[in-house]
Amino acid sequence: MKTNRGNIVVIFFLIFVSFLRAEDFSYTLSVDNKQPFVKEGIVLKVDFSQTNHDIVLMFDFDILKSDSYDFKRFHANENDTHHNTKASYSYLLYPLKTGDLDVKFKLTKKVTTDASVAYSFSGDRDNVKGLVTTDTKIDLAPLKLSVKKLPPKTMLVGDFKLTYSIKKKDALAYEPINMQVVIKGKGYPPKFEQFPLLDGEFKLFSDKPLSTMGIVESAINSKTTYSLALSATKSFILNEVFIKAFNPKTKNTYFLKIPKQNFEITQLDKKELVDKVDNPKEEESYLKPFLYFLIVFLAGFISGYFFKFKKEKLTNKIKEDIKIKKYNCRTKEALHKMLLSNNDKKYKKVIKECEKSLYIKKK
Repeated sequence: MKTNRGNIVVIFFLIFVSFLRAEDFSYTLSVDNKQPFVKEGIVLKVDFSQTNHDIVLMFDFDILKSDSYDFKRFHANENDTHHNTKASYSYLLYPLKTGDLDVKFKLTKKVTTDASVAYSFSGDRDNVKGLVTTDTKIDLAPLKLSVKKLPPKTMLVGDFKLTYSIKKKDALAYEPINMQVVIKGKGYPPKFEQFPLLDGEFKLFSDKPLSTMGIVESAINSKTTYSLALSATKSFILNEVFIKAFNPKTKNTYFLKIPKQNFEITQLDKKELVDKVDNPKEEESYLKPFLYFLIVFLAGFISGYFFKFKKEKLTNKIKEDIKIKKYNCRTKEALHKMLLSNNDKKYKKVIKECEKSLYIKKK
């Protein structure tokens, strides 16, 4: 009996807490289709309305990310009327797995006061004051979907059209043939990393596809461009391309097609690919650079030795001339003049002695 009473108290407490949370606001959640096909877009709407007008109330709402679905918010309206907040959010959601699927949400209720709001707006540009709120995480019941399978080998879901262009169908061997494919329409955007061409007697080169997307009339309107290049050594056939698509609105299967294409490749004579003139000739290709390097090296070495010998000879001649001049100086004045004209630091002391002898009459 005591255990039962305890359980009853806990149950009443949880109901009371739920009531306190519920009395602050009410919300409605709606979806236009609870049994979609895989990758069929459905519209999900959530509306919040404040019921407790004694507080300042704000909402922070979003869908939790998951590998089981993709989603994009395409509409949000938040009306922060004083003590009467209303918020409305619209999402485009694409289930990616079959079977039962739970779409989960995250919601934070933010409560504050008029005084806190006034304080947060009282600062200037250089002194912004934060709004103080009491945050409470609210657990919302997940949205339950029953997702249906697509027809086997379906590659696209939605209403799409395909266009293509090939600049030329005649080319030389190894010459690239440019091809562009565009898939445009409403639905789950194409996710081909490489456009699905069948293997053949050619090499396929492709750039990363370019996509543009926008939400129009509660659906994603996309345009995806594939830039391709084909290269071959001989004529080949590009077999017909089929892309199986499914329109969940009409529940019809259809195909995007590129019809069979014939390409004429002109093969080149191997003789035309090889130069008729051997330039440089094989026997000259290694000998000439080596001889050139050897000549330059010897010329530099001989020139350096010659200039060094000439410099040493000139230096010795200058020294010999100085000796002769010193021997021929018969007077102190002539010796002093000769030493000054020579401008050598080692005669500095002798020059001073000559000057003392000349001007101070010392020996």
